[in-house]
Amino acid sequence: MKKGVSASVLIKVMREQLEAYKELLHLAEEKSDVLIQADVKLLGEITEIEQNLILKLGKLEEERIKLIEQIAKAYNKEASKVKADFYKSILNKEEAKAFSAIYDELRTVLPEIEVKNRRNEKMIKNALDYIDYSIKLLTDAGETKANYGADGSNAQKAFHIIDKKA
Repeated sequence: MKKGVSASVLIKVMREQLEAYKELLHLAEEKSDVLIQADVKLLGEITEIEQNLILKLGKLEEERIKLIEQIAKAYNKEASKVKADFYKSILNKEEAKAFSAIYDELRTVLPEIEVKNRRNEKMIKNALDYIDYSIKLLTDAGETKANYGADGSNAQKAFHIIDKKA
């Protein structure tokens, strides 16, 4: 790479991103097991680790974007229009090989994370729907349907296991 822009820094940042995304994938898999086991404490711990990784990934992405903008500017290109093939073409053989390996692995890991997160999201939604249904059953337990007295007033009486106002 010419004009003083370091490919090794870009590759280093991308490698760090890849490792963080792999960790997110591992956590998503672990989260699935935790959701099945209904271990709320461990779920909270995993969520905290995920949040820290996401913050780290945000910083790495900012750094990667700055590097890409510098490289594009050095080659009089618009950063948004430059694709991976361009970067491979300006790197030496060893750097291009490392870049390609990281790029290809990122293209595999990111969709896997998306699939796992969607599955986890469905499990969480199902659990919340079940809790909502259970609470509704408990709060509506013993409620009689519309009963009207002789004077036309609602004589509906109900007892609730859990007070709806609570």
